[in-house]
Amino acid sequence: MTKPAAGRSAVSRREFVKLGVGAGAVLALNPLRLFAAEGATGAGATTLPQPEVWVIHDADPAKLMRAAWKIMSQNGGLGPKLDKLTLKVNAAWDRNPDEGANTHPVLVDTFLELCRTAGVKKVVMPELACAPAEKSFVNSGIKAAADKHHADLIDLKKNKDLFVQKSIPGAKSLKDVMVGRDFLETDVLINMPVAKNHGGATFTCGLKNWMGAVQDRGFWHKNNMHQCIADIGLLLQPAWTIIDATRVMATNGPQGGPGKPGGPATEIRKPEQLILSRSQVAADAVASTILFESPAKVKYLVIAAEMGLGVIDPAAMKIHRLEAASILA
Repeated sequence: MTKPAAGRSAVSRREFVKLGVGAGAVLALNPLRLFAAEGATGAGATTLPQPEVWVIHDADPAKLMRAAWKIMSQNGGLGPKLDKLTLKVNAAWDRNPDEGANTHPVLVDTFLELCRTAGVKKVVMPELACAPAEKSFVNSGIKAAADKHHADLIDLKKNKDLFVQKSIPGAKSLKDVMVGRDFLETDVLINMPVAKNHGGATFTCGLKNWMGAVQDRGFWHKNNMHQCIADIGLLLQPAWTIIDATRVMATNGPQGGPGKPGGPATEIRKPEQLILSRSQVAADAVASTILFESPAKVKYLVIAAEMGLGVIDPAAMKIHRLEAASILA
């Protein structure tokens, strides 16, 4: 088990309660200290498991996905039953692939090809787009990838009968939600978001990507968005989170494009990375460091960690930084 980073003292949740200290007071001192993977020793101490995160680098999105698939295959794969796989991409915006608003279509194309090779019988891709789906699905390049591999790219705005109401025990704001049925009734759930700046949520990635899985995203905006984003992690827990960080919108998110008239142009960075983990919280935390010096800058990540949904301190994770070529060799 990894030791805490220098100068950081990990505290178990039980000890934290015994101390009688409010979470806000501790977070003001060090926003990550409660959420390290190792905790205190002694009887009754509680800890979170140390998550593994893979950060894969290559300029070719197809190679990135093939490398990620190999890692997944070596670490439990997709599971024993492959009749139905639900894939949540980001296909919400009427933008072309280079603008970084949606999941890169080459990643989707390659993933769907590998699914077919692995014997997955059916892939469904439900999405509640922000822009008209007939534009965002096509211009993102994702519809072409879905059609090529006979996957069902579903416009949830036009298929409201595909939602089911679910309560979320333990949620603080998003206690009930109308969520796409396919996200719950599936053999395998995969989240493939794109990492980018977000004007309202600071940063959008895996947890935030579930906003395209629910019927009423407006509720989130009006009822503590950061808490809602954390709350959905209690309900939707993918087998793998595969984060597209091939190019990252650093400003003007989530839509990007030319930006506001007279305003600065959208800044696009090119990390050429794919970030992979079974822990969606850890994956998001690592991805957030592309834009911020600390995951603690993203409020919903701090809340998710406080709720026990995962680890956000990179020093408490097992992070593998690899070139795709070395994985595929």
